[in-house]
Amino acid sequence: MKLEDFITYLRSERRYSNYTIVGYRTDITQFYSFLKETFGDIAEDEIKDSMIRSWIVQLSKNNIKPASINRKIASLSTYFHFLLRTKQISKNPILRIHSLKKPKRNPVFIMEKDMRKIIDSLNEDDFFSRQEKLIIELLYATGIRKAEILNIKENDFNFEKQNVRIFGKRRKERLIPLGEDIIELIKRHISEKRKLEIGETKLLVNNKFFPLSIYELDKIVRKFLSMANVEKKSPHVIRHSFATHLLNEGADIMDIKELLGHSSLDATQIYAHNTIERLKSVYKKTHPKGED
Repeated sequence: MKLEDFITYLRSERRYSNYTIVGYRTDITQFYSFLKETFGDIAEDEIKDSMIRSWIVQLSKNNIKPASINRKIASLSTYFHFLLRTKQISKNPILRIHSLKKPKRNPVFIMEKDMRKIIDSLNEDDFFSRQEKLIIELLYATGIRKAEILNIKENDFNFEKQNVRIFGKRRKERLIPLGEDIIELIKRHISEKRKLEIGETKLLVNNKFFPLSIYELDKIVRKFLSMANVEKKSPHVIRHSFATHLLNEGADIMDIKELLGHSSLDATQIYAHNTIERLKSVYKKTHPKGED
């Protein structure tokens, strides 16, 4: 099956994470379902750009956001490029398809006082409540992505050098410094795992002592972010908060780029807008001429 060949390629050659691979599989499977329902059984070499446009129109009518549609277009682009490279199709039907324009939005982030309130509310009654505390504190202390925190293994920490090794997109490795407080939480967590005879080498586990899933992580984060006045409640909001708070405290944007694992400075520049908006707000509230 061509899709399975493609998935193998993503896993072995591109070294994508399981989370990313699931996204590719879902997008391409949805596209094939649309093709079958709309045009019948179509071979890959019979797919035309007009068919792809019809799918995009249907997604838009179903109120799928432009960002999500663009991700699906990107999935198809990678897939058809693979089929062309492996000579399973003679021409690429997506070459004339362009991404949708989407409105620019500043990243959603939590105010520092609200983030402190959330951290102070974390209880430490048992192993799993202490793990929840570790999750929130580690996300905020490092700004890592949810796929990255789920893949951290116990031996990725270097307590002597006070850092953690993170494998980002395309398995790109980076080192992130850790403070003494978060190191103590990590050490305690690993020690408790050993006392409970949990053999799982990944840092975070569920109540069956298997690696924590994305769904379980999202549920934990959503529970605590409900305390903050933010529209979105996902691990990425904590990542945005990490970057924004560093900028507010005067950190260099190039250093933040390296900590976040961005390949391009453009991806990091969006956090500068948050700081500018904050300065505008402070000016309006405090300067005598601010409300003029």
